[in-house]
Amino acid sequence: MTAQILEAAMLICFGLSWPMNAYKSYKAATAVSTSWQFITLITAGYLAGIAAKFFSGDINWVLIVYFLNLACLALNWAVYFRNKKLDRERVEQQKIATVNTSKATVQVVSSKAEVAASPVLGNVLIASDGSEGSLNAIRYAIKLIDPTKTKSVQVISASEDSSNAAAKRAEHAASQAHDILAEAGIDSSTSVIYGAPAEAIVKETDKQDASLVIMGSRGLGGLQGFILGSVSRSVCNNVGCPVLVVK
Repeated sequence: MTAQILEAAMLICFGLSWPMNAYKSYKAATAVSTSWQFITLITAGYLAGIAAKFFSGDINWVLIVYFLNLACLALNWAVYFRNKKLDRERVEQQKIATVNTSKATVQVVSSKAEVAASPVLGNVLIASDGSEGSLNAIRYAIKLIDPTKTKSVQVISASEDSSNAAAKRAEHAASQAHDILAEAGIDSSTSVIYGAPAEAIVKETDKQDASLVIMGSRGLGGLQGFILGSVSRSVCNNVGCPVLVVK
């Protein structure tokens, strides 16, 4: 009997943590910090303990405590899957998000999102480095640009140095963007700018009196989630017009 009491005490001590953990996870409303692997191992451990009871023939009241622990774990699983669903919904809601910086309004938008805004009327400047992120930005720009209403479209590609290889990469990126826009019936001019990408983009934006800058989120410096990378943040903090960052 003493052994049974000690075994039950151990299970109760472990088991008391699960309702508290479920409550904290429920309040957090996110599964980011929850390890499903850990819950799986604990569940397997309890199931193994129950199986051992049956195989050894040591079936007694302690089994009730095992099953109570499993019920608490089931609650944790339910909260985990609920939080995963909430996380997915938040991602969908954040396909379009707006971030305010010191000088410009930055709109971060999924390349798959529908365009709700009116066509851009002024000068559009598209920064491209040939990456997939830049190509997504160009494809989204096509949805925003109305050739009959948009004043001009300028495609720029930055080359950090004047070497032939760097210049050719920049020229290819600009030419590729131009061709994609042309296929959509949009006229554009292209240019290669030299220097640090962020600084060069800002200078060209001022020079062209751009009404909107469009950039890709995985290109020049990249983005992690909705946290702006160094190039994007530098551009946003130093231009006087809105910036559209496409994921």
